[in-house]
Amino acid sequence: GAMCAYNAVNGAPACANDWLLNRVLRRRWRRPDAHIASDCDAIANLLGPPANASTGAAAAALALNNGADLETGSTVWDEHLLRAVDAGLTSEANVTAAWRRGYLPH
Repeated sequence: GAMCAYNAVNGAPACANDWLLNRVLRRRWRRPDAHIASDCDAIANLLGPPANASTGAAAAALALNNGADLETGSTVWDEHLLRAVDAGLTSEANVTAAWRRGYLPH
C-alpha cells in the first residue's frame, strides 16, 4: 500500500489525485490492489486550497473518487461519507472497492 499526504502533485492534492493514485500507482506500476491511506488530516485539508472542497461530503467524495481508500487522523469520512453517497457525489461501488483493497487479502 501507500500513504497520500498533504502536498499537491501537478496542482492536485495528493489524496485527491487520480493521476498519482490510480494512473501511476495502480495502473503504471501494476498494483491495482494497492491500499492507499491518507496521512493524518490530509482529507480534512481538502476543505482548503488547492482543492477547496465546499463541504465535508465533497471532501470525502473527492478523495474516494480519486483513489484514497482510508482516512486517518480526522473524521471527515466518519461524519460525511454516507452523506456524499446519498447526495450522489460518490457511489456505494467506490466505497466497496476501497473497503476491498484495505480488508481483503491480496
